[in-house]
Amino acid sequence: MNIETGLYWLQEMLMAVVVLSAPVLTGALIIGLSIAIFQAATSIQEMTLSYVPKMVVVVIILFFTFAFMLQFAIDFMQRIFDFIPQISN
Repeated sequence: MNIETGLYWLQEMLMAVVVLSAPVLTGALIIGLSIAIFQAATSIQEMTLSYVPKMVVVVIILFFTFAFMLQFAIDFMQRIFDFIPQISN
């Protein structure tokens, strides 16, 4: 395995991490910002007000995107396992 191949798989791995984590992180970011704006506007400084909606949104997003995430991860691992025999050549 040469440097180009290693960099290719490193790039593919980082892309998989971004694709798999982006929906959840984006949802948590949007809810977190909207709750922070709401808290600043109303002067409510309750800590659980920021955590509970984020957890609910993350669970909802995972519920709707889990099939895609699982299939993406399975396809990625299948590509890696298909490549392993080519390393010895």
